[in-house]
Amino acid sequence: MKEFIVIDVGNTDLVIALILNFKIYKVFRYKTKKFKENKNIKNLSNLLFAFLKKRINKRTKIHSIISSVVPEINNKITKICVSFLNEKPIFISSDKTQLNIRINLKKKMEVGSDRISNAVAVKSLHKYPAIIIDFGTATTFDVIDKMGNYVGGLITPGINLSLDALYIKTSKLPLIRLKKTKRIVGKDTVSAMQNGIYWGYIGLISFLIKKIKSQYKFKFNTIATGGYAKLFSLNIKEINKVDENLTILGLIEIFKLNYE
Repeated sequence: MKEFIVIDVGNTDLVIALILNFKIYKVFRYKTKKFKENKNIKNLSNLLFAFLKKRINKRTKIHSIISSVVPEINNKITKICVSFLNEKPIFISSDKTQLNIRINLKKKMEVGSDRISNAVAVKSLHKYPAIIIDFGTATTFDVIDKMGNYVGGLITPGINLSLDALYIKTSKLPLIRLKKTKRIVGKDTVSAMQNGIYWGYIGLISFLIKKIKSQYKFKFNTIATGGYAKLFSLNIKEINKVDENLTILGLIEIFKLNYE
């Protein structure tokens, strides 16, 4: 039985998944901010991998592969993997990792490993050409052409960043939770904020998808992932599919390319 760990380190969440026979078996989430603040390697190791102990405590070594967009914690997470898994992890890199896609950009190193993982997943598991929309800390758009190559994308502020900014940068606006709304015009401050963010992002996302399609003239398959993917896909007809595990699935495919 093939058994390994994949880790997706984002600006908001750190996600650890145990993979059995290339399928997601168990997933654990931890806040990246808490990870940064916790200085005790042993405690962190026990905390992050507690849900795996019964499964892997008899193994001498277990492989792990990591997508990280938070480089300042890479050394700490490497120590934790070595401590618990007895082996150094592989970190996804556009120049050092074997991939099934070409990155057709001059500055390849600027492409985040999460976006690389998403592109690999789409190339392996979905139809392309494709537009990938990832509702993360930033809302990103990535374009895969008809040859399956990564050709670029867009980065916009994430939804929670926008909500936080309204709260932090104003004197009277509250911190709110986003929810799907039916009305456009709000009847109080909270509903005005909720409607503005929800329908504003729908307008932004729909417009950008249309602009990308008009530039390339392809019939794109549009795939959404990330925490708000399901919520926004309800009112964005241009989104064809939601795949909430896209980054993890991409890491599994990259593992196959580098360890098999």
